[in-house]
Amino acid sequence: MINNTNFKRLAPLKEDSLSLELKSYQLSLLSVGHFLPKGNHGITNTSLPCHRIIYILTGPIRYTIHDVTLVLDRGDVLYTPPNTIYSACGMKEKTAPEFLYLYFHVLPHHREQDFIHMMETSGKIRVFHALRSPVEFYFHTIMEEYESLRPGYYQKIHSYLMLVIMELLRQKGPRQASPSPAVSSDTNLLLNKATSYIAANLREPLRISEISRTCGISDSCLYRIFSSSLGLSPKEYILNCKMEYAIQLLKEQTMTVTQIARELGFANPNHFSNAFFKVTGVRPSKYFSFPSSDRQT
Repeated sequence: MINNTNFKRLAPLKEDSLSLELKSYQLSLLSVGHFLPKGNHGITNTSLPCHRIIYILTGPIRYTIHDVTLVLDRGDVLYTPPNTIYSACGMKEKTAPEFLYLYFHVLPHHREQDFIHMMETSGKIRVFHALRSPVEFYFHTIMEEYESLRPGYYQKIHSYLMLVIMELLRQKGPRQASPSPAVSSDTNLLLNKATSYIAANLREPLRISEISRTCGISDSCLYRIFSSSLGLSPKEYILNCKMEYAIQLLKEQTMTVTQIARELGFANPNHFSNAFFKVTGVRPSKYFSFPSSDRQT
C-alpha cells in the first residue's frame, strides 16, 4: 500500500475495449522482409498458410485477390488472412511490385476467425492508406531492426507488429459492440472442449464421432458449433491444425515426410502430401525453404 498523498490523487489507467480484445490473441511472428522480384516479374496465384500484412513501396500495382482486382499505390497497406490466393504486377512498363511484409500466426486456433473478422476481411477487402502515418514509421523501424539484428530485435519487431495492427484498427473508425458473452457461453465452452481434445490428439486419425462423444453432443451439433463459430467444419479445422503442426516439423528438418505423415496419423505419405497441398498450396518436399526473404511473396 502506497501512502503518498500525491499518488492517491492519480487517476487509475484502465484498459480500453480494443486493448482488451488484442490482448486475447497470441501473435507469433514468422517472417519479415523486403520483397523485390528479380527482373520485372510479378506474382502469380500465390498463397501462404499465414496472416500477412504488406506495405507498398512502389506503385501503382495491380493486385488481384479472389478474382477481385485492386490498384495499390505507395503507402498502401493490405492485410490478408491465411491461404489467400493472390497475384500482383506493376502497372507501368519495367516496374515490378515492391513491398515490405510481415507474416504471422494467430492463436488460439478457435479464435482465428474472430481475428480475421476484427480486421474486416470476411467478405470484403480493406486497403489502408498509411503514407505519412505512424504505420509508415512502424514498418521502417521494423526493417531497421530486421537488418541490424541487435539484441532484443524479435521482441521489438513483435511489439511494432502489434502497433501496426492497432493503428489499422483505429483507422476503421467506431467499433461495433460485441454480442453478449452470456448468449454464447455454452457454445464457447463446448468449442474449447472440442479444440482442446483435438490439440491433445493430433497424432491420431481423429474421428468426428469421438470428439462429439467427448463433448456430450451429437455430430450435427458439433458441426453447427464449428461452422457458426469458426466458419469451418470439424474436419477442416482438424486438417488445418495437423498441417500447422506439420509445418513446425518441416521447419525443424529432423524428420522425413514419411515420418511426419506417420506422426500425424496419416495412412500413407501420399495422403499426407495431398492434404498438405490442399491447405498450403505446396508439397511438403518443397516447403523446407520457407521462409526466405528472396522468395516470399
